[in-house]
This record gives sequence, C-alpha cells and structure tokens, in this order.
Amino acid sequence: MLFLGLFLWSCEGNRTAENTEEITVDVPEQTDTARVERTGRTVDERLESLRGWMNEKVEKGDTAIKREMPEIKEDFRRRSAEIEQNLDSLSADSKAEYARLRQRYERWESRQERRQNTPLDAAELRQWRELLLREFNEVEAISPQNVREAYLTFMGVVRAKRQNWTQSDWDYVDNVYGQLNQRRRQIEGQMSNSDKLKVRALQAEYLTLEGAADTRSLLQNMRN
Repeated sequence: MLFLGLFLWSCEGNRTAENTEEITVDVPEQTDTARVERTGRTVDERLESLRGWMNEKVEKGDTAIKREMPEIKEDFRRRSAEIEQNLDSLSADSKAEYARLRQRYERWESRQERRQNTPLDAAELRQWRELLLREFNEVEAISPQNVREAYLTFMGVVRAKRQNWTQSDWDYVDNVYGQLNQRRRQIEGQMSNSDKLKVRALQAEYLTLEGAADTRSLLQNMRN
C-alpha cells in the first residue's frame, strides 16, 4: 500500500508539473502579443493613417456617406482619441497638421449633415455637372485616357468661378467632385503613373480651395 501511495503521488506530481509548465509558456506569449498590438504604431503613424482616412472619406459619393455616417463619426473620434493620448510627442508641424485635419473633418461632417437635411435637386445637379465637366459631363463615359483632362476641366472652372459661389453652390460642386473621384477609382488601375500624379495634385488643390471657401463662409456667418 505504501508503494502504491508513493506511485500515485509521483504521477500526480508529474501531471501538476506538466500543467504548470504549459501555463508558464502560454501567459508571457499572450502578454507580449498584446503589448505589441498596443504599442506597434507611433502617433506619427496614426496621424498619417488619419490623413489617408480623411482623403478616402472625402472621395466617397453622397449615397455611401449617408449609409456609413454613424460608423464614420465613431471611427474619427476613435482615431482622434488615439492621437491625443500622445499629442505632446508630435512635432509642432505635426500638431498643426492634426489641427487642420480636425477642422477639415468638422467642416466635412457639417456639410454632409446639411445635405442629408436638404437633399440636392437632381435637375440643378445635372446643370452643375455640365458646367463643371463640360464635354466630360457623362461621368461614366470618362476613360483612363481622358480622366486627367476631365480633372483639368473641372479645376479650370473651380479656379475661375469659385469666388462667387455660395455655400449651397459648393454643395453641388462637391457632389460633382465626388462623382468624378468615384469614376477615377473605377479606372485607376488603367491610368498611367503620370496621370495619377497629376490627378492627385489637382485633388489637393481642390481641397485647399474648398477649405478656404468653408473658412470664409464660417467667418461670414459669425459676423452675421
């Protein structure tokens, strides 16, 4: 009996040792993985991600934005919170860019909410598309060979006429811009690299002019 008891005690001890060894190996591995996931991206990388995210949202059409707006709002607040947790580690230039991105998003969100409350008139939108795109007003017919010219035409009208546009006018202009971007995404794989670079430069110019118009409108509303 004494030998049997010692044998059973020895077996139980071995099982206990084996179980303890498994737990010891697993826990640090899981902890390390979690730590990497929490600290794997720097605040500058998060800022760059926010910049790309904003560009993607601005390019979307009104229908997609309306459907996704609750998720977009929550996503922006999460991204902002992640950056602001370590805001002091950003350079002065990066802090200024983050402030601009926030202002840009707030203007964009305000415009989307206004559009949802006051939908654009279909006939007037068609007139704006003809004004802004001229021979390229049939957006679905724009090809990889002429998409660059379509953007040049659009931006030529924006540069020439933007000073006289109201906030409501900009809503129509921005809608046409979204349609043009949507078509560009459909054919981007067939565009030349030089055309892609030129289109990106024109997009950046448009966003700058649109942002300036939003700022003027905001200041005017505050004075009134």
